[in-house]
Amino acid sequence: MPQIIRGTRSHSDSGSPPAPQSPPGRITFENLRRPSSKSIPPADRDHNGVYYDSRAASQREYNRRASTLQSYYLEHPELLPQIPFTFRHGFKRWRLGGYIALMVFDACIVPILLYYALTFGGNVEGYITFAVITAIWGGPTYIEFAVRSFRLVIIKQARFFKPLGTDKRWAFDITNWILVLVIAVVTALLIVGAAPHDVFLRVLSMPGPAILYCLAGPVFLLSLYHHFGWKAPFRISSTPKGEPVWPGVYYIVEDVVAVNARGGRPFREGMASRYKASPIFRKMMRDLSWFWSIGGLIMAVACTVVVVINPVPEEVAYGIGWGVPFLWAGVWGAITIPWVRSVMRHERNTWEQESDMMKSTMMPTPTEENILAGDTTAENRV
Repeated sequence: MPQIIRGTRSHSDSGSPPAPQSPPGRITFENLRRPSSKSIPPADRDHNGVYYDSRAASQREYNRRASTLQSYYLEHPELLPQIPFTFRHGFKRWRLGGYIALMVFDACIVPILLYYALTFGGNVEGYITFAVITAIWGGPTYIEFAVRSFRLVIIKQARFFKPLGTDKRWAFDITNWILVLVIAVVTALLIVGAAPHDVFLRVLSMPGPAILYCLAGPVFLLSLYHHFGWKAPFRISSTPKGEPVWPGVYYIVEDVVAVNARGGRPFREGMASRYKASPIFRKMMRDLSWFWSIGGLIMAVACTVVVVINPVPEEVAYGIGWGVPFLWAGVWGAITIPWVRSVMRHERNTWEQESDMMKSTMMPTPTEENILAGDTTAENRV
């Protein structure tokens, strides 16, 4: 039975010639440039076969290549498309992880600490406390939003970060528009709640649930479009207007990794190719979209009810409104990580087994191979 070695890097992504063909009965998917063994920790070297060299997703390599990952995988449908991003190697995982951790600290922990410390520890008036919180809140979020907008619109090489199929200067992805909604709603709540001398504490407890509404709502709506087969009313990241909409989580992952983690168009191309080629991957994206969107909306409604009803003291409602949504997101994330790893492991094994079966049924006998190769001696022996 033919053996398949999992590789990740296509030669077409940099314009270099293809690697020499392997011996009959053995298919190899070789990287263009493999990471040296010295640069990979010993514990991770067993995973080298599925490691996508992070340099292949760099902007420099993107500018050099001759064709897209999508065109390469269309020409090689037997290959499982590889996604040019990994959390096992490289600095990108720390960049993305640090970005998420900083946003959670700024959006959740800081408002809670400042409110309870200033109110009960320092006996500071509410309007002063929230003047400080409003001035501080969202600093890293605003900066990161400005940076990702800069990458998509302003810089000369912004094409590397833009969604697939568009080179227009003003072409935000759907995640950028969702962030605009989140920032506008949360800022409005903070301003309205902190404007009077006697602050509206219940209004100031709502930014957490509002973030869930603004994030889970669009994901749920996109997933509905996908479920019913509706066409995109406008461009949604890499999906042009009039094309079928994909699950909502797909766009969030695509945009965040491509722009915030600097995966760029190579990541968008690899993820799109994987989605089109793998039914298991498509099902995972669909299930994750329902899991996050429905769960997020339920949690947002529950927090809203707790915050606005009078029997719950305002001081308690504030902690629930700011803390519970982020705690829920942490639990959902802890469930998602092993779930995704398990599904992708199953996807890889299933793909290899199907490839093995297909190759074994299509592989010519040794005598036929010799005849096709021009071995007249073998033909005479037959």
